[in-house]
Formats: sequence, C-alpha cells, structure tokens
Amino acid sequence: MFGHLNAEEFMNLIETGNIAADRQKHLSACASCESRLQSSIAAYHRVAAGDRDIPEPDWADFRNSVRTSLLSRSVQRESTIRRWTGWSIRPAMAWALGLFICVGLGAGGFLWHVSKDPQPTPTNAGIPQPPAAGTDAVDVEADLAPWTKTGVFEELAQLNSPQAEHLRNLLQSAQKGSQGQ
Repeated sequence: MFGHLNAEEFMNLIETGNIAADRQKHLSACASCESRLQSSIAAYHRVAAGDRDIPEPDWADFRNSVRTSLLSRSVQRESTIRRWTGWSIRPAMAWALGLFICVGLGAGGFLWHVSKDPQPTPTNAGIPQPPAAGTDAVDVEADLAPWTKTGVFEELAQLNSPQAEHLRNLLQSAQKGSQGQ
C-alpha cells in the first residue's frame, strides 16, 4: 500500500469512483499518479466508445444457426453410416457381428482342416501279426521285413499286447538262432 497507485486501483477509481482513504490522500498529493489517472480515464473512454460501435448479436438467430448446423451434421453422419452398410449399424451390433465373423471363420477353418486330414486308422500294415494257429514261425527274415522301414519306434509304441508278445517271441527265437550257430 506504499508508493504509487497500481493498475487495479486506477480501474476501481475509474469504474466506481471509490478507493481507500489513504490512497485518496496519496492521489491528491502525487502529481505523477494524477497525470496517470487522467491518461487512464481518457484511454478508458476511447475503448468504451469503440465498444458502442460493435452491434449486439441477434442471439435468437445465432441459436437457430447453431441448431441447424448441428442437426445437419447428425444427418450427414447417419447417412454416411447408412451409405456404407445400407442400414444403420450401432457399436454393440458391430462388435457382435465382428465376434460372430471371427468365431465363425475360426470354427469353419478348424472343421475344414479336420475334415481334410486323413483320420489315423489303426492298421496292421507294417506290424507283424502273430502266426495263425498251426503255422510254424520259421522264416524270421520275412517276419522282420516290415520293421526295416522308417517309423519303427512309432509303430512299436502302438503295439497291443498280443502283437508285443509275438514280437518278443520273434526276437527271442532270432537270438537263440544266432547263439546256436
């Protein structure tokens, strides 16, 4: 509160005509503050006169123009959506349709893949069979011939108990035959 008046005090004095009593005493004693007050009053009146030249807008017309532009935007947005799909699609419906397409394509691809894959059928083509009752298992070479192809270990893993027993007998007889010679 010491020293010269600040801008806020000048504005209060110009607009209301009131300032604190001690500031009023300073203003009446200080020629610098008095001259600044006079120049501020002149500038204030020039600015206020310029404000009177600006016409007041027609608020009813402004409100109607804003309303019209907003409505035209919403109509344009809906017509854009309708142009692409032919019907209005909402976000929840779009998500559901996308999910349905993804699940449908995934399931269809899986089922197509499963139907195209050959089903592994248990075959005995490469697995030696036990000899029929009454036949003699003398030809060990002929019995072991199917085992010479690749994938022997996979086929061994798929043997059932009678086939495994027959293989064991073949190996034991081959071992006895090689020891006897």
